[in-house]
Amino acid sequence: MTGGTGFFGKWLLALLYELNRQGAAIEVTLVSRDPTRFLALQPEYRSCTWLHWLVGDVRDLRRLPGRPVELILHAAADTSAAAHADPLTLFDCIVGGARRVLDLAIADGAQRVLLTGSGAQYGVLSGPGVTETSPGACASNSVDSTYGEAKRAQEVLGAIYAKHYGVDVIMTRCFAFSGAGLPLDAHFAIGNFVRDALWKEAVVLNSSGEALRSYLHGADLAGWLLTLLLRGESGQAYNVGSDQAISIAELARRVLGRVAPGKSLQILGQANGGGRSFYVPDISRARQLGLDIWTSLDASIDSMADWARNSGDSR
Repeated sequence: MTGGTGFFGKWLLALLYELNRQGAAIEVTLVSRDPTRFLALQPEYRSCTWLHWLVGDVRDLRRLPGRPVELILHAAADTSAAAHADPLTLFDCIVGGARRVLDLAIADGAQRVLLTGSGAQYGVLSGPGVTETSPGACASNSVDSTYGEAKRAQEVLGAIYAKHYGVDVIMTRCFAFSGAGLPLDAHFAIGNFVRDALWKEAVVLNSSGEALRSYLHGADLAGWLLTLLLRGESGQAYNVGSDQAISIAELARRVLGRVAPGKSLQILGQANGGGRSFYVPDISRARQLGLDIWTSLDASIDSMADWARNSGDSR
C-alpha cells in the first residue's frame, strides 16, 4: 500500500488493524518516506507483526524480495497547497508514481491494483450527481488542471497495463471526505469549520456559501476502497464519496450547531452570478457492490471535533 501515512492510509490501516485483530491474517507492506515519524505518532502499530515497511518515495519503488505481492492499493498523492505550487513535481509524482506501482505489480505478479483518482478529473461540474460516464474533463491547457489531468493520465496508464499485461486495474475517483485525521488548517472546508467552531470567535465564510459539496467519512472510505480492491471490475472507474449534497453555508451551520451552538456564522461573500459550484458524485455503480454511506454527517462532525480536542490542536 502506498500513501499509508496520509488521511486515506490511516483509515485503511485502522480497518486492517481491526480485521487482523479478528483473525484475518492480512500481511501489509507500507511504502513510506519516514516510518519512524509515523510510528512515533501512531505507536499502536509498533507491535503489529503483520505490518512491514518499505522506506522510500513511490517514484523509486523496488521489488519486495522474499515477500509475495497479491494486491496493491495505490493511495499516494499530495493534495496540499505546497504540492500544487510545484506543478511539474506534482504531475511527476502522480504519473511517475503510478508507473512505478504498475511496474511493481507486473514484476511481483500482483493480481489486482487499485488506483485512487479524484473527482477533479471531471473538471467543472454543471450539477450534482456526476456519473463515471460523464464526458467532462479538466481544461488541459491550464496549469490549474495539473492534479486532475495527472489523475486522468494515471487511469490511461492503468488501462494500458491491464490490456498489455493482463493485471486487473480498478480506478477510483475520490471526492470529499471527513473524519478524524483530516487536516484542520488546509483547504478542506469542513476541517476549517471545525477548527473555527472550536477555537475562533466565529466561523467566517469568505464565499457566498452556495457551493454544493458532500462528505464521506474516513471509516466508510476505507471500507469502500478495500471492497473495490477485492471486488471492483477491472478497467472500470468508480466514484467514491457521498451523494448527500449540502451547501457550504449549511455545512458551516451544521458544524456550529454540533460543536459551538453559541457562536455565529459570518458570510462575507456574495453570489458571483457565474452559477453554483458542484462537487457531488453519483454513486450508483458503487452501490451495486453493496457500498453506501454508513456514517452520518453529524456523527462525522462530532468525531472530528472530539479528535481535534483530544489531539491538543488549538490552531
